[in-house]
Amino acid sequence: MIELLFLLGFSLHNIEEALWLPKWSKHARKYHKEVSPSEFRFAVIIVTAIGYLLTFQYFLFGSAHSAAKYIYLGFILMMVVNVFFPHLIATIVLKKYAPGLITGILLNAPCGIYILFKNIDKTDEVIFVIVAGIILAVVFLLVIKHLFELGKYLFD
Repeated sequence: MIELLFLLGFSLHNIEEALWLPKWSKHARKYHKEVSPSEFRFAVIIVTAIGYLLTFQYFLFGSAHSAAKYIYLGFILMMVVNVFFPHLIATIVLKKYAPGLITGILLNAPCGIYILFKNIDKTDEVIFVIVAGIILAVVFLLVIKHLFELGKYLFD
C-alpha cells in the first residue's frame, strides 16, 4: 500500500530533520527560530505521531466518511507542499542544504502526489482537499510552536 510507503518516507523525513535541523537552524536565524536538539526532537516525535494517527483514521474511516478522506488527503497535500516550502526554498535562499529536502523530494513528494491523484475522483474534491490542507497547515504551525516551547521547558 502506497500509504504505508508514504508513512515510511514521512518518518525518514522527520528523522533527517531531527538529526540535522537543530544545527542548521543556527544558520537560518533570519528566517527560522533557532531550536535546540531536545526541543525539536520532542516536537518532531509528536508531529510524527499525529501523522500516523491521521493515516490510521483514514484506513479506519476513509471509505465510509468523506471528512476522514479529506483530512488525510489534506495532510498529504500539506506534506507535499512542505517539500518545496520551506525545504527547497530555504536551500536556495540560504545556499545551504535544508534538512528534509532529500527525503522530501525522493519520498514524500512522489508518494504524496501519487496518493492525491489516486484518491481525488472529482474536480470538486480538489477544493475540499486544498481547504483541509490549509487548515491542517495552520494547525500544525500553531501546534509546532507550542511543542517547541513545551520541549524546551521539559528538556532544556
